[in-house]
Amino acid sequence: MTNEPLSEYPAPHKPDTVDRLVEAALATDGIKAPREALAAAFAYVAEPVDRLIITEYGRERIHPARLRPLIIGGEAALGMSVRLYGCAGSTWERNERNDTCWASPADPASATAKWLLPPIEIWHGPDGKPTASLSVSMASVDRVVEVIGRASMLLAEGDGRRGYDLTEDLMLNGQEEPCLMVAQVYRTPEGDFWAWPTVKGNNRTKSRHQILKTDQAALLTAPDVTAALQRWTTERNTDLERADSDDHPARLALQVAVVKARLVVGCAEPELLYQTVQAGNRRDHIHADLEFSAVNEDRAVGRGVLERYRAAGIIDTTEYRVLAGQLPITRLRECPPDAGICEQRDLRSRLLLAQFFPAAGDPRRRVIRRAMAEPEGEQLNSQHAVERLRAYSALCSVSWSEAWNPRVDDSTVPVANARAGVAFSGKSAGQLLAVASKDDDAFAELIRYRAAQWLAAFKLVDADRGSMGAQANRGAEGESGPSARARRGIPDVLAVMNAQRVQAVGLLREMAVAMEEGRAPRRVDAFGIADADGKLADQAWFDYAFPKGAGVRLPRPPYTPPASAPTAGRHVQQPLFRAAPPPSDRELADTKKAGVRSLLNEIEGLTKDLATRVADARSHAAAAGMSPTWEANESERLNIQAGNIIERLKHAVEGTWSPGEGHHD
Repeated sequence: MTNEPLSEYPAPHKPDTVDRLVEAALATDGIKAPREALAAAFAYVAEPVDRLIITEYGRERIHPARLRPLIIGGEAALGMSVRLYGCAGSTWERNERNDTCWASPADPASATAKWLLPPIEIWHGPDGKPTASLSVSMASVDRVVEVIGRASMLLAEGDGRRGYDLTEDLMLNGQEEPCLMVAQVYRTPEGDFWAWPTVKGNNRTKSRHQILKTDQAALLTAPDVTAALQRWTTERNTDLERADSDDHPARLALQVAVVKARLVVGCAEPELLYQTVQAGNRRDHIHADLEFSAVNEDRAVGRGVLERYRAAGIIDTTEYRVLAGQLPITRLRECPPDAGICEQRDLRSRLLLAQFFPAAGDPRRRVIRRAMAEPEGEQLNSQHAVERLRAYSALCSVSWSEAWNPRVDDSTVPVANARAGVAFSGKSAGQLLAVASKDDDAFAELIRYRAAQWLAAFKLVDADRGSMGAQANRGAEGESGPSARARRGIPDVLAVMNAQRVQAVGLLREMAVAMEEGRAPRRVDAFGIADADGKLADQAWFDYAFPKGAGVRLPRPPYTPPASAPTAGRHVQQPLFRAAPPPSDRELADTKKAGVRSLLNEIEGLTKDLATRVADARSHAAAAGMSPTWEANESERLNIQAGNIIERLKHAVEGTWSPGEGHHD
């Protein structure tokens, strides 16, 4: 296929010519797209039909040179190369880049969400067999128009970091790489509307519509696409007649008047069509170089791991789609029929954590190391654990109305437990909350594996370790203006909750109830009782109720065997959580030594911060004419306090010397 220079927009093919192409495609081995989808695509064909068709044994078929096997995400598909009008195709609302901008069916509270993307299914033909086409149900044709418009808008807002203007480049150089498109039908009460969204090359499609001044939704919903396309080409050719120079926008638009495209017209396993075509888009975001959102990128990484499990037969397609955020949690066999919002979210998060930290002997261990590109033969290290935790955390937030910073879970699983595999009690959050006041293990499991995400979801904490410029924050209820946010990490937050058990349990229970009732949590007092006046918990209140530095560090997660046997009938699914052997004294010693180093590093950072604050105080005091900066008694008290701290530090680390090797002045 050569690119002939265009002087005008070619006339669209007549309906009988489009029908001829459709019949030829249906007679071609391997093409499994439905008739309606093929007709919707072929209406935009912008090259002579004789180039696309050959006659074999008295029947017309698509020329073999136009068909190419595709291997995407480990699955086989069939692509058809064709030249289409530049206004063909629509923007893909399920682009991984904009994942956080849409509500998910895996959020139990998403039924009333404004921008819920309903589950995507496979279109079945009249014979009941699956086809190479996707299907999604929408409330109305107006909703289809809204969704496509929003998808295009989000692409424009989140274009990432490019060294060039994509729209300008297309106008000057045309589109060199073909876009990959898949058939999708929007089912509405007003009828079915067939589209070919771009699953790879979404930004190019968005820019083409912008250059060509196309209303893509209007073309999609037109009762007669051929007539609408004829009007469109007439308008564009009229614009060309008015162009008075080669640099005129109408003449530059000719660069994308006709473009190469690749249509997915067949799939070896049609039931896996969505996973197949989405794999390329996901891979672009896993290895993104356009500075995409960390949450979207981490979600893409996590889904890549889950897809590897599905392809290996470790999890089935339903479980994959629930964990990836494509189906409601109620589709899981483990989900009780009467499970509430909190229990559903908790079940999905526990299942996800098991996928990212499998126990010894679990086939997942080999698969996830390859999927996460972790070095073969090397022991799992802290950085690997953090990368897994961020992918896990980003996927967990799919079940909530808003995504949180995936760094909230960075300290959830220590590296020793990451190597051995995560072990839970097997109890749900509701069961743990019922006994957390008296059961130490239940309380510890809630604090370590639930608290950070719940607090982040309700915006009571965040994962910002705190630059001085990031401290402006919303004020507490009833207060005017912003308040200063404590510079604290999630480990400090959890440590303080660990020290204030009664109030922490009360807050966790209040957050669980708030999930069920669809509201924000109320404040709780020191006795764990929710505020009778209904005052809402916020970040300023949380920092006051659970003050920084007043905590007790969480113990190492216990190795607890599962409370119940795995669900019957799951042949390849391993037990949800598997017990690991208790750590040896050497492992415990190494862990404690690492803790000493970490604590000293933290203290060193605090001393640098202290020096900066002292210098800032002197600077502002000098500018204010204050001399001296500190009164003599205050200065003496600060120096004595610092001296005592230094002496305690020296005494504490004397134990690092071997007996008889003590340091002598």
